[in-house]
Amino acid sequence: MIKSNYVAEQNKYLDSGSKYKNISSAKTFVNCVISGDTPRKLDFLILVIETLQINASDSLLLKAKDIGLPDQYSSRVEFWKMRCSNPLRNTYSFTSLSSEQIDSIIELISCMAENLYPLIRQLLSSKESQTLNKERWDLFSSRLKSLIRERMNIQRSFISTLLSEDNNEFFRHLLVILSLSCGKAGANRLKASLYYQS
Repeated sequence: MIKSNYVAEQNKYLDSGSKYKNISSAKTFVNCVISGDTPRKLDFLILVIETLQINASDSLLLKAKDIGLPDQYSSRVEFWKMRCSNPLRNTYSFTSLSSEQIDSIIELISCMAENLYPLIRQLLSSKESQTLNKERWDLFSSRLKSLIRERMNIQRSFISTLLSEDNNEFFRHLLVILSLSCGKAGANRLKASLYYQS
């Protein structure tokens, strides 16, 4: 695997409002419109975080409190309701995320990705032995697919395809997005990937 290919893949999605510390003002995203698949993408990124970290649900809520996110993050139920804006979920709520909710989820994902970066880097590394890399990927993809079966509507063609294919390209793409969401301006890079030029 050549990491630059995945960086290039991520750049295809970059076309790019907010009070959270790592997200620029709305002026940065002038003439840009949020992509229709934003709730889906954010939910899948959180799903990857849950795959990488045991008890990630608790960690997400604790991290949200640490960085001063709204009261919605003090309750598992409220956080779950936001995630149910993903139309591929079993319990799709037919609601839209507000710009404030999107900004807060972006900030949370960026902070969590920072903590998980060593694991993300291991999975994306091309310097590991093929055997070790395959073992890590098998464990990761198996766990992620298990969560997808549990949370998503397996009758949807996108989900059934994800569960049946073995090349893991979509999973790798999500990991690359998380890796680019780390560090200074990581939240801005993630936010830019959710917008397109109007």
